[in-house]
Amino acid sequence: MAASGAAAPNRGLRGVARRVGSRVGRSAGSGAGRSPGRGPARRPAASRLGARVGRVLLVLGAVLLLVLPVLLIAHPISYVPLVAAVLLVIVSWVYLQLLRRAPTISVAQMSASCERGQQAELAVALSNSSVLPFPRIDMEFFVTDLFGSYDEVTRLTCALGSRESTTLDFGVRFAHLGTYEAGIDHVVLHDLLGLFSSRLSDSMRRSVVVRPRKVDMASVNAMQVVLDESRNMLKPVASDDMDYANVREYRYGDPLKTIHWNLSVRNPGHVMYARLYEAYVNPSLAVVMDPYSPSHGPEELMSLFDGMVECAVALSAQAREAGIDAEIRYLDSTHNPASVRLAAAADADDLVGGMLRITPFEDAGTYAAGPEQMLRSVGLATHGSGNVALVTSRIDAGLLTALTEIRMRRRNVMAFVAVPRTLEGKKREAFLAPLRNLGAVGIAYYVVESTEVETKVVGL
Repeated sequence: MAASGAAAPNRGLRGVARRVGSRVGRSAGSGAGRSPGRGPARRPAASRLGARVGRVLLVLGAVLLLVLPVLLIAHPISYVPLVAAVLLVIVSWVYLQLLRRAPTISVAQMSASCERGQQAELAVALSNSSVLPFPRIDMEFFVTDLFGSYDEVTRLTCALGSRESTTLDFGVRFAHLGTYEAGIDHVVLHDLLGLFSSRLSDSMRRSVVVRPRKVDMASVNAMQVVLDESRNMLKPVASDDMDYANVREYRYGDPLKTIHWNLSVRNPGHVMYARLYEAYVNPSLAVVMDPYSPSHGPEELMSLFDGMVECAVALSAQAREAGIDAEIRYLDSTHNPASVRLAAAADADDLVGGMLRITPFEDAGTYAAGPEQMLRSVGLATHGSGNVALVTSRIDAGLLTALTEIRMRRRNVMAFVAVPRTLEGKKREAFLAPLRNLGAVGIAYYVVESTEVETKVVGL
């Protein structure tokens, strides 16, 4: 996320917004150090202690000024300032109690979803049903990061006149995919003198799903390969792992076990024949997403997540345009396999909102084998998809083996590997080196790179 600005109060609102903390979503690291759901960033303890000490000293000074006349002047009139001050404090406290029943504050609306890099709009409605004006109202507007921690807090201080209503409009730009929450963490009312305060309400929040933006996949041209391979899948071949279809003359390189010995012996010319087999495959595209990643910082994890999701959605859209049935297979938030066919923008919202967020592989525990099992179930099934694309951010031996086995079953296989921008030079080359084994068996592989500006898919 990146802030488009703080609050933009409507005319009639008297107050000022003070920004606290990092830019909204500029980096997940701004909230990574806090536990999810812990709450907004607070001022340092030394700053809070200094403010309290200053307030106590101010009150003691005022009391001393009021008590000195009583001690130095032996006259009843000397009590007037002290009595007046005590009455004023009482009136101020009673005034605050009356104000607590008057205001109505709510998060009026927020965009249910927005495209990555665009703004989500939030409106906070304020209404004073009392004839008493509000001298000061403090609010904290918050936005969470992908991992649930408060990533940005904006403090607002305003005042409301007698029976006044107003609206605060917020525009928040999100730089990363995911489901976020934004709203008012709490509202604090202050009395006339600023001595007392009252917390008016608990958190008022709304959820927003940041969906993928379009990725240009024209340079990859994966769908033409899918179309060509789909036609080849319908041609019988000499193999021993599919259903018998026909025979043809034996060719060099055909497996010996496919030779039709009876027919070869009985024909007059003693020509060797080989059995032809065919597989019942579905010439569709299955995009399998792996939510587990090598260990990286929060910002790198969110960038990898952006790149993988936008690559998967782009592949699905490109397949639809080519007339190929496509589905995205993923693990949901409970680590169970799920799938979606993207026919509208709302389907992308369901995908982002329902899928498991990117997780370091070391934290996967007993669910670590889930992506490989999902990949095998899609690619090795008798009537499985003829085209399989794996979108991942790790190069795992199990995944590479599964891809190779799927390729041996005459499926068209592609691998898309998301790489963090911070991985450069020899480390990047070493990370991508195992992919050469895929190229040796005819598997195309690509690198996915994502920034706040765009996602790129390039071939190697």
